[in-house]
Amino acid sequence: MDLLSYTFFYLVAMVLVFQGTHTFGEQSEPMGVVPEEVAQESGKARLRGGLLAAYGYLSILVGLLSHAYVSLQPVLSSMMAVGLGLMAVYGLYVIFFNRMVQYLGVSATPADHHHH
Repeated sequence: MDLLSYTFFYLVAMVLVFQGTHTFGEQSEPMGVVPEEVAQESGKARLRGGLLAAYGYLSILVGLLSHAYVSLQPVLSSMMAVGLGLMAVYGLYVIFFNRMVQYLGVSATPADHHHH
């Protein structure tokens, strides 16, 4: 593999790691950028985040090992294709299915809103 391919491979792997750790960590330490009405299932979100991050870390490990063991270089193109596929599927999931608004029955305004 040439340098440009390695750079793109590591970029895809790092995006998977960043997105996975963010999704995993958002459940335990929310950043507060999402309204309370938008609910996520904690267990499933942590599982998805863990899988993304684990595949990203595995890709980085195999990429680093491929510098020493040239026999691993043919595996990198298929790993990058799987990584891009994971990013595409996760992106489509986030856009179309993940952030469904579920109203919790709590009004945004106080019940006693008297105008004087």
